[in-house]
Amino acid sequence: MPVECEVCGNPVAGAPRLAMIDGSILQVCNSCSRLGTELLQKRAVERPIRSSNPGSPSQKLLEPELELRLDYHKVIREGREKMGLSQDQLGLRIAEKTSVIKLLEGRRLKPDIILTRKLERFLKIQLFAPAESFE
Repeated sequence: MPVECEVCGNPVAGAPRLAMIDGSILQVCNSCSRLGTELLQKRAVERPIRSSNPGSPSQKLLEPELELRLDYHKVIREGREKMGLSQDQLGLRIAEKTSVIKLLEGRRLKPDIILTRKLERFLKIQLFAPAESFE
């Protein structure tokens, strides 16, 4: 079974690359490796092996499940305003339509992983949090 990219979810052709993206070490495809800092393959030995049972206690300890913050729309708006940008300007800077920014800030659209990471990097905000923090 081919390995899936932990960012985009597509099957990885050949060996996956290890990349540090927003403080997390992820197995990614060639395209997504550009979203962070690519690590030497030597790090693969140090990375914990994923359990075949995603519900096992070791899985939860090694790789906490990340979820989109419930107040993502406020965090995006506050980050944009802190940088002094309009919705139009933010859209231009991150190559997204203004309507997407308006929908996000109006909580009528949940961003996918790629858009979330793009917003986190550009606005210097955190939109993903461990699932346990919501319980």
